[in-house]
Amino acid sequence: MIYKFNLGRNCLKVIIRTYGIKEIFIPYYSCKTIWQAIRQENCKINFYHIDKDFMPMCEFPKDTYILYINYFGLFENNCKILAKKYKNLITDNTQAFYAGNYGIAGFNSLRKFFTVQNGAYLQIEKEPDSNFEQDNLKLKTDDMQNNYEQFKQNELKLNDEPIKLISSEVEAQMRKIDFEHDKKRRIEVFNNYSQTFDKFNLIKLPHLNGNIPYCYPLCTNNQGILKKLEGLTILRLWDDIPQSFPEYEFLYNVAALPINKYIYKLLM
Repeated sequence: MIYKFNLGRNCLKVIIRTYGIKEIFIPYYSCKTIWQAIRQENCKINFYHIDKDFMPMCEFPKDTYILYINYFGLFENNCKILAKKYKNLITDNTQAFYAGNYGIAGFNSLRKFFTVQNGAYLQIEKEPDSNFEQDNLKLKTDDMQNNYEQFKQNELKLNDEPIKLISSEVEAQMRKIDFEHDKKRRIEVFNNYSQTFDKFNLIKLPHLNGNIPYCYPLCTNNQGILKKLEGLTILRLWDDIPQSFPEYEFLYNVAALPINKYIYKLLM
């Protein structure tokens, strides 16, 4: 069953409440808004590391709750493997709008893929409490590359938003999107990036094999490429990884190259 809320992090809060989760494993390589949402629900966090294949570097207790992130929208196969192994898997698809749901629950994020102010879809096996008020927040939306200041302002305004049902305005905007066109564009631009940057990329990226990417994640030491990135408004994903962490070797200062023709032309 699909339920529609205002934010991905609030979907996670709903999952924690629905299953009465008191303790959960999450990857170190994750957004701090996820940490905050979990702690706000008085749920204990246990962190785990991931390897170069973006799989957990540990085994988990049989009945524990585990959050796994479908990184960059490229690791749906990892989700399948983990769901078969652990019955209480929760899938974070905030970077994988088109991916399937694996485990007891999963959620995505609309604004990471489309120019809408917020919104997230929750898929969950157990019926949650959906007795929340409908969102009536009004934000001026814009693409990060077009208006970075507006993007940052919106992020700050969303930080403390309580759990709400998705707004009717966002619902109407989503009905107008040509999803097939969006998927084809993402695949095309990603493949072009891949042909140019894979040989310089410290991240071992899988073949798409049906995955629809959120971005092309680039971690490189190549000075020519780094010089091209200077001055461009490009999202850096979780760039404060301690050097002692195994993830640092292949994930420090990742540039999330957007599926955007404008940026693509500048870099190529």
